[in-house]
Amino acid sequence: MKKIHCMPGGHFHMGRKSKYSADFKLMIIHEAETLGITRTSRLYSISDHTIRTWKLIYKYQGIQGLEPTHSNNTYSREYKASLVEEYQKSDEKLEEFAIRHGLRGRTQLSQWIMGYNESILEDHRSGKRDSRMKGRKTTFDERLEIIEQLIRHNVDYNWAAEHYNVSYNQVYGWYRKYTRS
Repeated sequence: MKKIHCMPGGHFHMGRKSKYSADFKLMIIHEAETLGITRTSRLYSISDHTIRTWKLIYKYQGIQGLEPTHSNNTYSREYKASLVEEYQKSDEKLEEFAIRHGLRGRTQLSQWIMGYNESILEDHRSGKRDSRMKGRKTTFDERLEIIEQLIRHNVDYNWAAEHYNVSYNQVYGWYRKYTRS
């Protein structure tokens, strides 16, 4: 059971307590190399995804990365923004990029990306569109047109989202898929 601590201002913080030691995680990684991830996953009742994540952490961060943490790390706004911008220019998968840069997994970086995108929208929107506005269904041809216009407008996601009444995240996702294909 995790302990909950009340922080100043009435915010709550849950302490971390890892279920597994670094040595156990390393043993699972070696076991997965021998038996395969799926078989090891079933044998120890640990998800395939967890084992893959541990393997990535070990690859990029070594045994120290597998050590349980008991507190959250803090990062400056500048560091978060620089990491988000670097990720947006990369072709790497979210999880591998995050772990390679010292994070524990994709969730933290994903939250930073959403926060980064929303703050950009706050700074640039005309006031008629909420940055958290849900997207709408689009056809494949419509998405292609949006991407073509996006490129003509110097990849201005905010402009495209507002002009075509879709979400920023939709435009961003379509453009990433387009540039990877």
